[in-house]
Amino acid sequence: MPRAYRVEELSDVDQSRAACDRLLSQLPDWFGTYDVYQDYLDDLATRHVFGVAVSNTVVGLMALTETSKANMDIHVFAVAPAMHGKGVGRALVIQAERFAAEKGKHFLTVKTLGPSHPSLPYRKTRGFYQAVGFAPIEEYADFWGKGYPMLLLCKSVKSSG
Repeated sequence: MPRAYRVEELSDVDQSRAACDRLLSQLPDWFGTYDVYQDYLDDLATRHVFGVAVSNTVVGLMALTETSKANMDIHVFAVAPAMHGKGVGRALVIQAERFAAEKGKHFLTVKTLGPSHPSLPYRKTRGFYQAVGFAPIEEYADFWGKGYPMLLLCKSVKSSG
């Protein structure tokens, strides 16, 4: 039986940034090097950030953006490689759904590298998102530059607003 993880909002921007930097640096197949992902770190100051900690170390983190009256977007999502497949990501998505519903949103979206790109790590990412209920909506060619298509995925959330 998977372990139940506690997801908490991370309100200290410096601590969130340090935790995110540590996680993203462990995921070069997804986020590249610091010069590529540093914008994500800067973005944390203006996003809702949540994390899962094990033994006082953040092992999973996400930042959410309210993109419209109806939608919440997962802006950045990272789980330490040693914690892949152990329920941390699922716990974060459940929290994203709850938070979106509390904010009166109807949808939760996430963008990831599209299936027309041959990346094996991102194939696993798309599989994870589909396993937790996201549906692929549309792939946008060259969204992140030539040869980097973006896949938009979406799921409904039950709004409490």
